[in-house]
Amino acid sequence: MSIDTKKLITLIENEIQQLPGREAHKLMSPRQRVLKPTGDQNPRPSAVLILLYPKNATTHVVMIKRAEYDGVHSGQIAFPGGKKERNDQDLLDTALRETFEEIGVRRSDIRILGKLSPLFIPVSNMCVHPYVGFYNNKPLFVKQDKEVQEVLSISLNKLLLKEAITQAVFSGEHYEIEAPCYLVNDLRIWGASAMILSEFLTIIERISAPNR
Repeated sequence: MSIDTKKLITLIENEIQQLPGREAHKLMSPRQRVLKPTGDQNPRPSAVLILLYPKNATTHVVMIKRAEYDGVHSGQIAFPGGKKERNDQDLLDTALRETFEEIGVRRSDIRILGKLSPLFIPVSNMCVHPYVGFYNNKPLFVKQDKEVQEVLSISLNKLLLKEAITQAVFSGEHYEIEAPCYLVNDLRIWGASAMILSEFLTIIERISAPNR
């Protein structure tokens, strides 16, 4: 993708008004995954931030490797974010607060470009609301050791490669599942993170289509 970062940011702001939603989520969804809650479920609201920034003349995406703990999301590749707290004004406030707490990037330095489709996460009974933001320089990351094992910087160009999508078996203390994933820099991104990425990358592919 040859679009420079500044132009890309403007295009994202315009294009994010038309979301591909569930169809994009399905592309990276495990076969048996439930995509919406049943009538007796009341998912907890949460929010994440897809943070973009320029690096080496290309656009990069910030992700994290979660710390190891006794839970279903232990050690997974994710976006900065978490559940909505009582004092959060709204879900954007949640995403920005969690981003600062987990990787040390201040909200005042982030330009919000828009919001993606909410996604239900059955295993934790959460509904996650993804926001897209832009940081104009390379951030100075300060990770929260309790929750974040590593802060990751991933080239958007690498994520857009067709060969980045593969299939793998994932297992943990409470599960074993075969699922599609993105394989980039020896990182396997799957589950909700891959489904959120799928919607975002679908928008980027639409922007960079030759007939635009």
